[in-house]
Amino acid sequence: MALFYKAWLESRVRFLASAGVLAAYCISFVQQARLNFPPVFEPRLPYTVYIWRGVYNGIDTLLFVVVALVLGLGGLQRERAAGTADFTLALPLTRIRLLLPRAAVAMGEVAALAIIPAIVVPWMSSRIGHVYPVADAIRFAALFVATGAVWVSAGIFWSTVTSAELTGAVAAILTPVVYVATVSSTALRRWPAANIFNVMNGAHLPYLDPATSLFTGRFPWGAALVLTLVAAGLVAASAAAATRSDF
Repeated sequence: MALFYKAWLESRVRFLASAGVLAAYCISFVQQARLNFPPVFEPRLPYTVYIWRGVYNGIDTLLFVVVALVLGLGGLQRERAAGTADFTLALPLTRIRLLLPRAAVAMGEVAALAIIPAIVVPWMSSRIGHVYPVADAIRFAALFVATGAVWVSAGIFWSTVTSAELTGAVAAILTPVVYVATVSSTALRRWPAANIFNVMNGAHLPYLDPATSLFTGRFPWGAALVLTLVAAGLVAASAAAATRSDF
């Protein structure tokens, strides 16, 4: 438990700050619907589409991805920069046992962040006289957790295989940029499901109704499983790299 607590202490400021920003954005966006909904040029726009555009396909989506990457950073590379790596490595623990609690805490933090819109959006919507289905908010939260796990794992991977904390941070932040550019400029663009951002919010995929931006009744368990396996593979690769790292 000490390692889990240590990982929490190292990441709590980032997590709490991110949770505050994400909650504030969701509250602000829904609150603005008092004045901005329906839009002047789209008077028949469903409220659920308005929410999807601003919350599940908006700025907070990018914020969530960046935060997930950042929460995955740290570990021994950060401790080496701080001069505490030798003490940690002197503990009677394998490097894998040092890595896994950090990964678990980061995954838990991302899951907590993903739940914030699922709580805020339906609650704030009811306060301003609109309805947003709780079931759909929970489904989006589940997809955010699955995709967030991939980005956390990517952050863990880069912080493990790079020799400097700054290098790992830059590589992690560039990962989604390179990924999107690759998907958009190759034959993969023909398959919307190949884009993790589409899976994250259902854009261009059959489980989301384009007229309402709500789920058609089925949850993409297959896509969630694939993302979970990708995240597990990245953590496994990070563990393998950690055992070979030279400090």
